[in-house]
Amino acid sequence: MITSRELDPKANRSFTLISGPSCEPVSVDELKIFARIDGDDEDSLLESFITAVRISIEAYTWRAIIEQQWRMRLDWWPGDVVEIPRSPLISIDSVKTVDEDSTETTYSSGNYFVITDAEPGKLVIKNGAEWPSNDRYHGGFQIDFTCGYGSAASNVPEGLRTAIMQWATAVYENRAMTGTPPPEVKTILNPYRMIWY
Repeated sequence: MITSRELDPKANRSFTLISGPSCEPVSVDELKIFARIDGDDEDSLLESFITAVRISIEAYTWRAIIEQQWRMRLDWWPGDVVEIPRSPLISIDSVKTVDEDSTETTYSSGNYFVITDAEPGKLVIKNGAEWPSNDRYHGGFQIDFTCGYGSAASNVPEGLRTAIMQWATAVYENRAMTGTPPPEVKTILNPYRMIWY
C-alpha cells in the first residue's frame, strides 16, 4: 500500500508570507524611463503594476526578488534534508512543532545546519540528531525562513529588473494583467525559473 507520505515526499506543504519586501525592485521613475511615459498623473497606477508584476514573477520563478520572510507548514517531517522552495535562501529563522492545542515548541538550531548557496536552499539535520517529532497530523511542523536577493533594488539581478519593466510596460499599454508572463518576458525569466515538484 502506498502512503500519502510516499506520494508527497515534500510533506504536503503550505506557505504564508510573514513579512513582505520593504521596497520594489524597480522604481516608478525607472519604469517611466523604460516605457517612455511622461507626466506624473499615473504614478500610483504604475506603482501598482510594478507590485503586481513582481508578485507574478515570484510565483512563476519560485524566487523572492526583494528580501522577505515566509512560513512553510508541513504535515510531516520529510527526512534528513528539507528543501526550501523559495530562492535565494538567506536564513532559517526558526523551526517549530505545533501540537493539537496550537502550542509551539522550538526545535533547536543546534540540530541542523543550513545551505544557502544551493538552489533550492536546504535545511540539513546533523548526524546523530533526531528529526522533530509531533503527533499532530496536519500542519504540525513550521519553518520560518528569510529569502530574497537582498533588501535593496540594487541587489536584484538586472535580468529580473528588466523582466519587471517589460511586463509592467505591457500591462500599462494594454490595461490588462495576463495570468502568465508574455512570451518576451518568459524568455528573460526562464533561466531564473525553478521547477518545484
